[in-house]
Amino acid sequence: MGRFKGISSKPSSFSSPSSSTQGPAPKRQRTSSDGASVPTNTPPPRVQVRLDERQKFHQRTHDTPNTRLQHKNDYFEMDADKFVTLKNGGKRTGSNKAWDPATGKNYAYDKQSGQFFEFDKTQPGNKGAPLSAQQNAALKQSMAEGKLLDRSREDRNSTSVPVRPGDVGPYEKNVRVNPNDPNSELKHVSGTKADWNTNRDHVPSGESLNKRNRLPGQPADTKTDAYKEGVTVAIPDDRAHKSHSLTYGSRQNYKDADPSGNRITSRVDHDASHPASAFHRDSNHLLNSTQGQNLYNPGKDASTHQSRLDMNQADSRLGLIGSYRYAGSVNSKLNQNLGPGRGYDPSVPAESYTPSSTAPGSKRKYDKIDVAYQDVHGQTQGQLISNSLRDRLINEGFAQSVPTL
Repeated sequence: MGRFKGISSKPSSFSSPSSSTQGPAPKRQRTSSDGASVPTNTPPPRVQVRLDERQKFHQRTHDTPNTRLQHKNDYFEMDADKFVTLKNGGKRTGSNKAWDPATGKNYAYDKQSGQFFEFDKTQPGNKGAPLSAQQNAALKQSMAEGKLLDRSREDRNSTSVPVRPGDVGPYEKNVRVNPNDPNSELKHVSGTKADWNTNRDHVPSGESLNKRNRLPGQPADTKTDAYKEGVTVAIPDDRAHKSHSLTYGSRQNYKDADPSGNRITSRVDHDASHPASAFHRDSNHLLNSTQGQNLYNPGKDASTHQSRLDMNQADSRLGLIGSYRYAGSVNSKLNQNLGPGRGYDPSVPAESYTPSSTAPGSKRKYDKIDVAYQDVHGQTQGQLISNSLRDRLINEGFAQSVPTL
């Protein structure tokens, strides 16, 4: 990305994780997707999940006993409806899923007809075999009771549909995350209209993508396909992008301290060589910097986005964290499917970072923030990214640690 950037590898100003494993108190009132009230004394369903090094979620109920043992320290627990908000963060593609958090099973749900189907990605609309009338009635009752959760979302994967805060998509050229799957195509967001003060920010930076993918003899000012198809997140221009980006404009030319303490490489050259480290730094810094901040600009943003841009609103904050989780996952898939010049390889050795120093912006509007990198032995970069996301969810109160299993 060329714009929002991060600082330390751990959230910098959060309270320590709670030792309680019980989670937050039950909500006072909840409603199903059909508007039916759920009894106030019914605790919300909970789910235990982990993130692998590709930022993909795995539900504990789906893991084998051996896998659970292997990842015993990686699981976290949260309200299932909050997990849905996290999981949907950043996505513009439509979904008709209904999800049972107790079993992890998904169903395709046609809201217009009220019919549930077995979930089958190989079938149009994900609709496998329709369930029997008895099964259908039972699932409707479960949904009314809040036991079966609505994971559906409208299809906004179009350049004619305005982007919302946190939306993830390629910059200015459509891309198939999986070249063999037409359903994996994501529509570019650069030309997509917006009714708020937005910027589509590359993560990692667009200029570092150009350096990684420059063809022999290609002019330096030519934007490569990797730049055009690079993963971006829609964030406020002035209150997030320019304010908190470590690669905005000339900041890419700063020389940071490498693990040996040398300052011989520019930030953009570092990012071209270490895209996974750059993603970790940039995404972590933006999430650190915006915690508890109201990013809404009444002079530039439509009022419909006031809640979405206020990071004091739990669902808005959780959605933004989910956007960066999703951006990381897409980067990882692009690298896996399109080759080493795209996205990032999560299996490379981990590199963390800390702020080294800051200085007034002088002629620039925003301060300069130096960075120092450190090698992290025994972890991959993908594991470090996922661990940081897990710790953030716990430290910000959205999730709780799971006792050793």
